[in-house]
Amino acid sequence: MQDDQRIIHLWQETLEQAFLENATDVHIEAQEEFTHLRFRVDGSLRTYRRIKVTYHEHLCAHIKVLAQLDIAEKRLPQDGRLNFTLGLAKPANDSIHKIDCRVSTLPTIYGEKIVVRLLTNAYGNLRIEQLGYDPGQLLKVQSCLNAPQGLILVTGPTGSGKTLTLYTFLALLNDGTRNISTVEDPPEIMLSGVNQVAVNEKSGMDFAKSLRAMLRQDPDIIMIGEIRDSITAQTALQAAQTGHLVLATLHTNSCVSTITRLRYLGCEKDVLAQSLLLVTAQRLLRKRCTFCTSLDASCSHCQNTRYLGRFAVHEVLKLDTIMRNAIENEVYSNHLLKLAQEQGMNSLLTQSELYVKKGITTASEVLSKIGSMS
Repeated sequence: MQDDQRIIHLWQETLEQAFLENATDVHIEAQEEFTHLRFRVDGSLRTYRRIKVTYHEHLCAHIKVLAQLDIAEKRLPQDGRLNFTLGLAKPANDSIHKIDCRVSTLPTIYGEKIVVRLLTNAYGNLRIEQLGYDPGQLLKVQSCLNAPQGLILVTGPTGSGKTLTLYTFLALLNDGTRNISTVEDPPEIMLSGVNQVAVNEKSGMDFAKSLRAMLRQDPDIIMIGEIRDSITAQTALQAAQTGHLVLATLHTNSCVSTITRLRYLGCEKDVLAQSLLLVTAQRLLRKRCTFCTSLDASCSHCQNTRYLGRFAVHEVLKLDTIMRNAIENEVYSNHLLKLAQEQGMNSLLTQSELYVKKGITTASEVLSKIGSMS
């Protein structure tokens, strides 16, 4: 009983501290002698504490019970959700009482590894003004979100904030007058008034099948969590061509490489040219810590990392007639890039350089996330 209370207290204390440190994820990792509890803060993992490995199974079982997972199943991965209530660590003026979390388990040689994502910290407030677009980019994005049909793509590598951008777009569009449906793996945030479908590969409910079923449900707006294959890509473009506004993510590094990727996935050039409205590529960069007085001084705010908080940097390509003609004529990607730049698209590198000059981030941070600066 005493051990049970200790585990309950440990887990509550861990989640509250993760929330206070603005962590997006908590990692519970069993090693040979100790279990490590680590927080992901501003994209990087840092160790919170170590506990005796003998407590590992008790902690995992407690988390799995909260997430309504099978505590007897330790050989296969599981996914679930839980929420916790802030206790004494709750800020006095904070309106947040319950924190929603996503839970993922994975068997390892020393025991189950569990990752808990704090959805409130990961996604925050869904306001388009807070996404980091500059005024010109924001006008392009908003004009395409107001379009009656077409495909809008948010691109970037894993961990670049694509999901937050998509949910923010949906929150803006969710005015109660349209049928909005999503297909996700898994749904991250529950949006009132939005029909959210969870992909279930085991039962055969994949992205393509979910999307085809969704098109028979009289949708106005469709959100696809990720375009992973040629069938989903082609179905998304067909939906965008036949009167639906389609939002989706794609794992590509830039706006122009997105067009190349869609070609590779077998999308017909004329359908692609007619249906694609906008591509926005993004990265998350760490901000310089404003509390650090010098490189030699210790800083409790950033734990001596010299960075505190993150912001998104974007490149935005809104297709015009010239770009559509170029796509139909299958011009090479380097020529597409030249046309996009002539249209006024700043690359991720150019946008990032502006933030370095303002002192918001550093050249080394840009180098690590995007590449060398000119």
